[in-house]
Order: sequence, then structure tokens, then C-alpha cells
Amino acid sequence: MQAFAGRYGLAGVAGAIVLLLVGAAAAWAGGYVGILAERVDNSVRRAAVGAGFEVRRVTLMGRREASVEEIEAAVGPVVGGSILHVDLEDARRRIENLGWVRSAAVSRLLPDTIHVSIRERTPAAVWQLSGQLHLIDEAGAIIRSIKADQYPDLPLVVGAGASEAAADILKELASRPEIAGMTSSLTRVSDRRWNLRLRSGVDVMMPEGDLEEAFEVLTRLLDHDVSLDRTVEYIDLRNPERLTAHPKGEPAPPAP
Repeated sequence: MQAFAGRYGLAGVAGAIVLLLVGAAAAWAGGYVGILAERVDNSVRRAAVGAGFEVRRVTLMGRREASVEEIEAAVGPVVGGSILHVDLEDARRRIENLGWVRSAAVSRLLPDTIHVSIRERTPAAVWQLSGQLHLIDEAGAIIRSIKADQYPDLPLVVGAGASEAAADILKELASRPEIAGMTSSLTRVSDRRWNLRLRSGVDVMMPEGDLEEAFEVLTRLLDHDVSLDRTVEYIDLRNPERLTAHPKGEPAPPAP
């Protein structure tokens, strides 16, 4: 009799658990749990604000070119809300999607301030594709679209896919400001190598491989021949074993 009662009691408990689980599932399916969780979350947010943890300001450091309005929009409408509920990581990702922003950090300064710190991209060239001009950094990342009269001192990068491939040659130019200042455009050839056009009108055919060595050769050549722009039309550095200079009036050699 006692064994039967024990089995009956266990069966009752099990049945109650099943009923609770079924009831919970029904409540979840009906959205009651979701509504309750939302109400609890709203109550917690109001309590945090009431306790003084309300966002009253958003501060920004590191901005020079990026739009303040775009950064504020990326952070979101946080002012007036609970500082404890601001999704810092999500805000950081949105800010880093802005063209000028290379990296960002978003932090809480309790009790009432969200602080944003950014590092901006440095313009390195203007990329031309299908008649459109885009400002790019030294890694080839697009900063923003620009007009033809903007950034006239930066070299022009020409060709499909040229922005992604430009990182190495822009890095070399950045380490050689004298040559960078003499360079008016960079044209991608067969998606394998580059042609440089100097502001003097001289074209320089760069190799597929070692750009550093080619730039060293070009630097020495320009240092020792100040009349180069008046006598030479093309400089061919494609063959690392042999430098070729083509006098003005001679047709350009075929692209390999």
C-alpha cells in the first residue's frame, strides 16, 4: 500500500511538471513570456534612469573629417535612456562602417556619459572608376565619393580593382614623399602591375614583383638626371636586370 502510494505520488509530481511545461510552452507561443520580459526590461531601464544612470551626453574624441551627425546617428538615440543598457559593441561596429573611420572605441563614463574615440583614415589617393572619383586611404579602403576639383595633390589611381591592389604601391609612395609629390596618376595594367605617370609627363612602367627595388632605381635616376623630363618619355622598370629609357617621340613598348 505504501509502495502504491509512493508511485502514485511520483506520478502526480511528474504530471504536474508536464502541465507546467505545457503551460509555459503555450504562454511562450502566445507571446506572454516575451511581453513579460519586455515589461521587466523596461522597468529595469526606468529604475536605472531613476537611480541616476541616465545618458545625458555623448562625447567624441579624434574627429577631424568625419561627420559629427553621422557618428551620433551611428551611436543611436541613447540620450535620455539607461546608460547600463547601451550596446557598446553594436555602436562601435556601426561607427566603423563610416567611411572616414578606421577604428573606434565606445565606452561608458558612469554615471551619465557615453564616450566615443575614433581614428580616422588618411587619404592617400583618388580612385577613378567609370567616371566616378572616390577618396581612398593607403590600404585602398574607400573613404567617400568626391568631386574632380577636390584633393588635387593626391595621385589618381585608375582601373577596375585598382583600389584593392593599390596598398603596396601607396605604401612605397608614402615612404618616398618626393616621388609621391611628383606622381600624378597610377594605372593598373592587366591586374598585375602599375604604370606611374609623373607630373612632368614621364611614364614609368613598374614591375610585377619587387616594387621597393624599382622605386630605389627610380629615385637614383631622378636624383642624377634633372633633365629627365625634357628628354625621356618612358622609363621601363619591368625587367629588374635592365633599365630602359625611351626618348621622347618613340612609341611606348607593348604591355606584357
